[in-house]
Amino acid sequence: MASSNQFYKSASVLVEILIAMALMAIITPAIINGLITSRQGEPQQNQRQSALALLKETQESLRIIREKGWSTFSTNGIYHPQINSGSWTLISGTETTGDFTRSIIISDVYRDTSGNIGTSGFLDSSTKKVVINISWQEPYASTLDSLSYFTRYIDNLAYSHTSITDFSIGTTLLGTQTTNVAGGEVILSNNNYAKWCSPELSTASIDLPDGPPVAVAAIGNSSTTSIPNDVFVAVSPDVSTPVKLAYLTVTADTSSPIPSLQGTFTLDPSKYSNPSYVPTGIDLTNAFRTNDVKYYKSSSNRVYALIATNLPNKEVIAVLINDGTGQIYQDPVNKIYKYWTFFNTRIYQGTATQDETPFGYGGISLAVLENRGYLASGGYLYVFDLSNIDSKSTSNGLDMLGCRIEMDGYECLPGSGTDRKYSAGQTGTTWSTTTTPAHLDCSDGGNIELYANNYIYPLKVGSNIYIFVAVGAGVNPEFNVVNATSIPTSSSSPRISNSSCGRIVGGNSAWKRVGSLDFNTISSTEEAANSVFAKSDGTRAYISSNGGIDSNHDGQPDSYQLYVIDTTNKSAPRFISGTSSPPSSGYYYGSGANAQLFPRRSLTVLNGQRAILVGKDGTADADDASEYQVLNISSEASPAFCGSVNFDQGFNDLTSVSEADGDNFVYMVANTTEKQLKIIQGGPDTGIYVSSGTFESSAFDTNNTTAFNRFSANITNPSQTSISLQIAVANAVNNNCVDASYTFIGPDPTDYTGSYFIPSGLTISGAIPLTGVTNYSNPGRCIKYKTFFSTLDNSQTPSLQDITVNYSP
Repeated sequence: MASSNQFYKSASVLVEILIAMALMAIITPAIINGLITSRQGEPQQNQRQSALALLKETQESLRIIREKGWSTFSTNGIYHPQINSGSWTLISGTETTGDFTRSIIISDVYRDTSGNIGTSGFLDSSTKKVVINISWQEPYASTLDSLSYFTRYIDNLAYSHTSITDFSIGTTLLGTQTTNVAGGEVILSNNNYAKWCSPELSTASIDLPDGPPVAVAAIGNSSTTSIPNDVFVAVSPDVSTPVKLAYLTVTADTSSPIPSLQGTFTLDPSKYSNPSYVPTGIDLTNAFRTNDVKYYKSSSNRVYALIATNLPNKEVIAVLINDGTGQIYQDPVNKIYKYWTFFNTRIYQGTATQDETPFGYGGISLAVLENRGYLASGGYLYVFDLSNIDSKSTSNGLDMLGCRIEMDGYECLPGSGTDRKYSAGQTGTTWSTTTTPAHLDCSDGGNIELYANNYIYPLKVGSNIYIFVAVGAGVNPEFNVVNATSIPTSSSSPRISNSSCGRIVGGNSAWKRVGSLDFNTISSTEEAANSVFAKSDGTRAYISSNGGIDSNHDGQPDSYQLYVIDTTNKSAPRFISGTSSPPSSGYYYGSGANAQLFPRRSLTVLNGQRAILVGKDGTADADDASEYQVLNISSEASPAFCGSVNFDQGFNDLTSVSEADGDNFVYMVANTTEKQLKIIQGGPDTGIYVSSGTFESSAFDTNNTTAFNRFSANITNPSQTSISLQIAVANAVNNNCVDASYTFIGPDPTDYTGSYFIPSGLTISGAIPLTGVTNYSNPGRCIKYKTFFSTLDNSQTPSLQDITVNYSP
């Protein structure tokens, strides 16, 4: 037993010895490694401290080099710093200094459209990415890096416009002027022409072919006064009148505008210089009357005159006036324009049977909004597509959109005692909806009311399209509002082919008459609407009516000469007074002789502060009504007479034009056969400034590709005025900035037609976008700015006092 115990003791000692040896085998390397690391740790820490000092030295040297001049710093590459002549410079390549290798890597920086640094986008020539690398091999291989962005700031330059000389050199002034009231500034131009409430006919007038003219439309160029105004006149009141259209230009920016007849349109063979010029195969003769005229400019800059006619199969005729490069003629000798295409009314798009009017009046009122045309004919509204007019031909007419839209109003036939229009689903020559006119001669109040609808005015409010309608004969509501937003299709409700499509009752919710207003609900009264003009936001309609008749003998006129209607709610238009008819306010009825004016047309001018009525003196007596009357409607509840022109022959139509420099004109066609085009120039009555204008600076040339950074402008911005600014940066063309093309943008370069820098207090400032869009490139060599001015109070103007632009050469 003792022997056995001794064996176990010996074995136990042996195991302990083995365990101890194993532990020593494990612990000893760690102890040895710790001793080695401890011995190396201090040298490695010393190396790192030396590398860090070298890194800081490199950073400081780079700042010194950058401040000496950006051009010595901005070239991409690998460098190291070195002292030459007592100052730091960059030497190409890496450097070994003692135990260390040092390198500086300089590379480009790119930014996105928001100015954020990224891997791609637009090169920022005023910022450089710099990576510094310090490496060493002993005690073991190590690296110390730093990333920095260096920007040019000492070399930043600026150019400023602060004086009248700065603002005047090479600039474009449209409705603006430079003054020196406070050291040099830009303000709106003074309006030194005739005032609206003191109107005078211009001495300029012109004989138009045939006539008397029926309607007039005009265009004023919105960006320059070097291009004359375009004027289109429908001159054929009868089918036998040879010439149907006259096209004129009127000089812009002249105190006495000069009209010039450019050409005509006719299909009368006797008017052509050579029989070979007479159009053939067009299924059209010269036997038609013109009722209205408008114009349309296509996407290719072609200009068309659109004529409303009495034809049953071509209610609208399109005549090509300009092909985008200049006027174009069918007969270049006698200057007769080209017949291009037509529009034929139908019950709905795609149907074969054409619509006609009950008594042959055809298309009465024509309007254009964006790429759509609108035509009132026989108590219905027809909509047609103008977007593809360039591709149409004499045999392929304009496309109708949707179905016809029923409106109030009937056509009236004198002597028959009949008012008539289409019933649901009817087309062709069947008209079953009838009523009885107030008088057999179709007179209704002071005017002869033959037409179901006298005038239409389209406008866009948000995404909705509305047409305001002056209802003519046969029914009580004198004003309609049509919603023409959603074109009916085969899947709409009701479908386009359904007889209810577009009807007042049961029609499509966004393709029908949605509102109406009766001017006088008292029985035995007579009233009709002759024209309508709308405020651009759709909240007001200005409607001329007949006036002058007291059919129920209550001592009050049945209808006033002008109404201001609240159209905020399109489904429920109402009088300004908010009362039922007749209104207690918001209307005009002339005093004395002027009460005898029977208006034909009306419009508003001067930001809706004035209304103009033209027409005829409706009473053959000793009193002499003015045929051109101006109303002050700045207080819309009480429009008041403020000026007039007497012209006994009367006027049939008028239109207004605002030129780029703020000059305003009314073009009128008189009820005569000679000197028919009359012109009145107008402006504010008590104010001294035009309502809007622009100032475009001269180009600044840096002579090198440059990053334009920021700008700051000092301005004044009185109440009811506004001022904003856009910037244009471009590359040189022909090695100069004069020939360069410029696109002006605001802070959002993706919306360069609608984005503007706006004031904050008395300053407009901002970062100039680093981006590229059409004819805009920053960095670039050339820069301009454009300032936009407007005022609703013509006694006040905003001003641009000075502007400074910072750039990095």
